[in-house]
Amino acid sequence: MAELELPSRLFADREEPAGDRVNMYFKLNTIKAVLKALTPEELDTIRPCFGQLLDVYSKPVFSGKLAHFLLTRQLNVVKRHEIWVVFAGKPVRFSLREFGLVTGLNCQPLPALDRALTKCPPGVTPYWFTLFGGEEYFTGEMLLGKLRRPKALSSEVRVKYACLLLVDGFLCRRSFHMKIPKEHVEMIRDLDVFLKYPWGRYSFDMTMQCIKSRSLNQLAQATVAIQGFIHALVLVLVEAVPAIFSAVGEITDPESGDEDVFPVISLKLDKVWDLDKDPKVDVFSIIPAPQDVVGLEDCSWADEVRDPGVEVILSKIEEGCEFNRGMFVGGLRGAVLHVEPPPRVVNKGKRKVRSRHSGEHLVRGGSSRDKKLKVRSGKGKHVLSDPNTSLVGALRNEIEAGLKEARGDVYAHVCIDLKAMELRLERSMKQSIFSAVAEALSSREIVKSVVTEVGVGTYDPYSQPPANGASNPINPAKVASNVANPADGASSPVNPAAPSSLNGESEEAEDSSSGSEDSTKSQASGDTIDGEGGSVPEAVLESDGTPSSEKFKKLVQLLEPRFDFEYGGGIVLKESELRLVASSIPPDNPQVMDACVSVMRESVFINTDPAAVPRADMLTSQFHGSLAVMFSKFKKCRRKETFEFDADLLSSITHRFSSTGRKWLEAIDYLYSPFNIDKNRWIAVMVDLPSHSLSVFDSTANARRGSRLKPELEFLCEMFPYLVRKIGANDLMINYPLTPLSFTRHTRVTQASDRANTGMLSLLFMEAHAFGGFDKVCQVSEAGLRQRAEQLSVQLYEHCCGDIEV
Repeated sequence: MAELELPSRLFADREEPAGDRVNMYFKLNTIKAVLKALTPEELDTIRPCFGQLLDVYSKPVFSGKLAHFLLTRQLNVVKRHEIWVVFAGKPVRFSLREFGLVTGLNCQPLPALDRALTKCPPGVTPYWFTLFGGEEYFTGEMLLGKLRRPKALSSEVRVKYACLLLVDGFLCRRSFHMKIPKEHVEMIRDLDVFLKYPWGRYSFDMTMQCIKSRSLNQLAQATVAIQGFIHALVLVLVEAVPAIFSAVGEITDPESGDEDVFPVISLKLDKVWDLDKDPKVDVFSIIPAPQDVVGLEDCSWADEVRDPGVEVILSKIEEGCEFNRGMFVGGLRGAVLHVEPPPRVVNKGKRKVRSRHSGEHLVRGGSSRDKKLKVRSGKGKHVLSDPNTSLVGALRNEIEAGLKEARGDVYAHVCIDLKAMELRLERSMKQSIFSAVAEALSSREIVKSVVTEVGVGTYDPYSQPPANGASNPINPAKVASNVANPADGASSPVNPAAPSSLNGESEEAEDSSSGSEDSTKSQASGDTIDGEGGSVPEAVLESDGTPSSEKFKKLVQLLEPRFDFEYGGGIVLKESELRLVASSIPPDNPQVMDACVSVMRESVFINTDPAAVPRADMLTSQFHGSLAVMFSKFKKCRRKETFEFDADLLSSITHRFSSTGRKWLEAIDYLYSPFNIDKNRWIAVMVDLPSHSLSVFDSTANARRGSRLKPELEFLCEMFPYLVRKIGANDLMINYPLTPLSFTRHTRVTQASDRANTGMLSLLFMEAHAFGGFDKVCQVSEAGLRQRAEQLSVQLYEHCCGDIEV
């Protein structure tokens, strides 16, 4: 019954329409023209943006018939930004991720461009006239002709012509005579801005929208036109089916006398059809990605919809299911669809004229009857012209040209006036905003000074309130003392019974002095009490007793934008990233989390009393990524004991053993690591080596059920035992059981009021469990989160630059 949940086909198996080709508007010789026109230095300028696209000649050329073959073998999915095609009975995904992998283009979300980048400012000559002179429009073919005479162009113009040609004449072409958009021409005024724009997402969106808009009747026709860069679908198939390279035809050898220095790789389609019939051919349903790929960090779409059928496919891929033709059923028969027949070609003398089936004549000159009437009425082409008529016509043309020029001048002046008005309004609004902000900042300083003089502590009404409604920790005894003995300059008394909590709940200031003494004792003993009665480890305070907030204020003054901080293992943080740790650890930047883990594990597991070091260790989030990329190969491996793990991963673990002198199962029983979920939150993962289990401390339990979270960590449960035995640093590891780790999720831990807090909470969960087990984890709360985050920021700075003197 599970197979029935898989998506159905658009066309029934072996009943697909036998289409002729897909009409595309781009030409691959565009790449050749760019490579020939630009010098090596100029090519190096655009390679960061179009590098992999320039190497397209190293892959098979575009086949319109193969593209039509793939489009008619789609699955019926409701996803807006991806399609699935079936080859050899196995599904293959084509989404933004795959598009970026085969083209090498930047596929990050489209930024909100400043209007000044796409519109010419007033008083400045439009960049269109700088590049194209007085031409009213320019097409890709015209750019191609310009680049075929590169010596007549300057280096800057050549590079910008090539970039516009690659974008609007190759990747994002909508028709054969598509005009170059003036917005793109104005944008390329700043070449760096143009090259950093995510053209990959821009081109893919155009291509996918065109594919999704094609009906079954259109796909069943002999030819179907697709805008954008449909060649990427063919390139994805080549990557997904390695056996396709056996169907490569003879490659043009540039040394065999051919003047073309760019060899062409063709495909023998008969062999491709044979591979499609072979059920044993290897197919990657999701093509693997190299580790150093950039530009694909965020391939999500804000308007994407959920498709249960696609989720079933993904779950079966994770399970290592072997797909076959019988699993994808349904679909229409291509033969029963109404298809418009191609136009009939009529031989008329030496010319071939296309004739419509509706009976309309398509002869260029019209019917013979129309021609005879035209000649008889004196409107034939051999009628003599009247000199007076020609003079009137010349005057009329001259007047129309003058009026057209005058209209153009008026339109230009109106546009300049409107732009100037727009800029004036914008400056006026900015001045109003700046004045309002300045007034608010001055009010803030006044309030802070009043609060400081009253002596109610360091609470800042403009700062973010503590999470979970925890009240600001204020000592009532100190408030009473300030009331009895007000500071100099304080003229108004303070009511000790006034509400002091941030969440609106009134708190009675009735704590006795004994409560303050207990708090002082607890701090002196090495623990600080948080806002909810739980305790956090001694590391919250520096060893010299200086609060981390004082050092953090000094840290903010020391940080400068030019600073880069290195933490080993290729982890480098910028000044802005280190500053951000005090407020949140971003889920979309794992380097920040890995830097925090590296510094925390050095302070917790090394820079402490050796007798008190817990039997635990921390791993970075990169550890999970190294295993996840190998999981598909691990599932296919029959003898998993012989599976070869990544050499860099193994060496990093063994290097850790030698540097600390502590090995798994001898001196380490628990392994902690942060794990990123959905690129928007962090959880803490703990591997209990002796009990052969994996536990998750999830501070966002309502975001996903445990049954849906477990598949995310299936790769770790199955691969980790084999990794332990593969390392084999001692007898216990060599004999480690190979059964998958059991999965447990703990939801009784503190739940984050904001997902920005999940990163710091995950670190505190790991630290607390290392010192006191699960009971200690349950005592962690958000009340002391800001203080601990500031202290961690200070540790990150001091790890690279030495101690901060306060």
